[in-house]
Amino acid sequence: MKIVFDSGVIISFSETCFIPLFKDLKENLGNFIITKNVKFECIDKVRNVMRFKLSSTRIEEEISSHIFDVYQSDKALDETTNKIMYLTNNMFYVRGNPIKIIQIGEAESLALLGLTDASYLAVDERTTRMIIEQPHALLEIFKRKYKTSKVSIDEQKYIKFMEIIGNVNVIRSVDFLVYAYRKGLLASVFKDKNNLKGALYALKFKGCSVSFEEINEYIDNL
Repeated sequence: MKIVFDSGVIISFSETCFIPLFKDLKENLGNFIITKNVKFECIDKVRNVMRFKLSSTRIEEEISSHIFDVYQSDKALDETTNKIMYLTNNMFYVRGNPIKIIQIGEAESLALLGLTDASYLAVDERTTRMIIEQPHALLEIFKRKYKTSKVSIDEQKYIKFMEIIGNVNVIRSVDFLVYAYRKGLLASVFKDKNNLKGALYALKFKGCSVSFEEINEYIDNL
């Protein structure tokens, strides 16, 4: 199995002290791949910002240990990234104006899916996940956000976008943590489900797009 990571999941794990878990997850799941832009966002961009220095150091150690493989940029990746940037940022319109929703790092990760035949995209950010899984639900969110019914989606651009990224599943940091708990990878850390629940809350407050109801459902199903 191949999993392409956006920066959010990696940063969430680093800032909640779960980053050593990636080694065990990799052994159980397969290859973890990131783009150079994701590496830049996680390390180079913030290495001299004291608030994020510890997190960037932890992530750099994971890359140095080959837990994450860094995909080197090439013409195919650049061209696909540009196509995705165009399609996604001209897919939704409010009052006739396009809504810019994707940044370069996210677009690169999406582009890498098709180029590596990856099965999963690891991303915590809600908008990216909903473009893939629930574009019309995202449309309704935009209507509420902009307080207007004059929000539309270009269906043809959505179809072209999905043709590029292929059949992909989205996985969040909370999904990794629940998987690790079920596999017994957290037995030495968590005594019971309440510890896991606290960890899921921590990931939510670090930026993972998960509702309190989803967290309760995770715990109830264990």
